[in-house]
Amino acid sequence: MTAGLNFDLSIDPNPRFVSTVRRFVEEAFERLLPDPDAVFRVSMTAHELLENATKYSLGSRALLRFATKIEGDVAHITLSLINETSPAHIDRLRGRIDAIARCRDPFVHYQQLMKDTCRITSESGLGLARIAAEAEMTLGLEVKGGTVAIMASTRASTRENP
Repeated sequence: MTAGLNFDLSIDPNPRFVSTVRRFVEEAFERLLPDPDAVFRVSMTAHELLENATKYSLGSRALLRFATKIEGDVAHITLSLINETSPAHIDRLRGRIDAIARCRDPFVHYQQLMKDTCRITSESGLGLARIAAEAEMTLGLEVKGGTVAIMASTRASTRENP
């Protein structure tokens, strides 16, 4: 296994930065992954994780971490969002991520969640469900006191025509 693209972005969890960071991630991963779909999945995941930080972070900084390892023709990619949040949000995150992990089909879960929350203006969990369904990522959560780390991981081919 060799190191691929690895970096940390420490940013103000401000909605103005979400699209800028997404474009940066997209351009960086275009140089690593030849598959436009894989690049989209990674950049969309960064976007959804950052939106989560803009809504629920209590601190003035959020850390978006990228770790990529290359093994043969496969890139193992993990994105992590680390930030401080409220105990109530931690409980909701645990519930949302557990529900996603238990579902048989992430896309069916995502569609059902859209139906169930279409009239809800507060937290819906759609961003996390979208990561699992559309980006085909596995989600994880680590909690240390009031700090959470939401991890999203996947694999992608590094070959031109997988």
